[in-house]
Amino acid sequence: MIKSKEGISFLTFSIFQGLPLKAAVSCRIGGISRAPFTSLNMGLHVGDHVEDVLENRKRYFRALGIDESRLINCCQVHGTHIEKVSGKDCGRGALSLDTAIPDTDGLITGDPNVPLTMNYADCTPLFFYDPVKKAAALSHGGWRGTAGNIVGKTVDFMVSEFSCSRNTILGAIGPAIGFPNFEVGQEVIDAMRPLMEENKFSRLYRKKENGKYLFALAEMNHFLMRKAGLLEEHIEDCHMDTWDRNDLFYSYRREKGRTGRHMAVLMMEP
Repeated sequence: MIKSKEGISFLTFSIFQGLPLKAAVSCRIGGISRAPFTSLNMGLHVGDHVEDVLENRKRYFRALGIDESRLINCCQVHGTHIEKVSGKDCGRGALSLDTAIPDTDGLITGDPNVPLTMNYADCTPLFFYDPVKKAAALSHGGWRGTAGNIVGKTVDFMVSEFSCSRNTILGAIGPAIGFPNFEVGQEVIDAMRPLMEENKFSRLYRKKENGKYLFALAEMNHFLMRKAGLLEEHIEDCHMDTWDRNDLFYSYRREKGRTGRHMAVLMMEP
């Protein structure tokens, strides 16, 4: 659902309602960034004015009731490396890419008041929370990360590091480019195919006349959550297409690479 506070709009998930948790994805409305980053750009790495991004982050985090100086951000590389973080890491990447956690596409913590963040503009925001063991993780599911099963690796990390039970972990899938708009080459289909049986996998893609394919990225990540052991009733997909809802979210594909980034935030409360 889309909420608005203090002029800032953001997406939240019903599955996390009532839990001691803050989980959201920023929309692109309510910031000060100029075109082509209009207007609530959260990415320091896209060529936007740093001072504008920092002001945008301040507005967004104030709307969420979080101290923006404590956020943890990464230099994302479309890989599957997951980093365990704690309170001592708070502030890394908050003000500069120089202090961000390098070469990382997943963050996991067992500590409260540790705001995990990731940036997106078509790739899939992946949220995980175990209300029993009090562990939270946030991952970045682009096509390479998805093909590398970052979902399964995140869940495995939660199980091994925090003794989480797979059937108590809650998962949420944020806004990502949708099936009708995500055109990919043969290499993407070949990379995804080993992850599931062909009779199921064939439902997730369609070949076009130009030899390319349309692929259902969010649905693939939903399947991988189930494969990792999450219960169907513990998974929520927001079903929002960043290309179609370019009024609300940034779309790298639709805006031909010159655009901002929205930010997912996941933080456990005490």
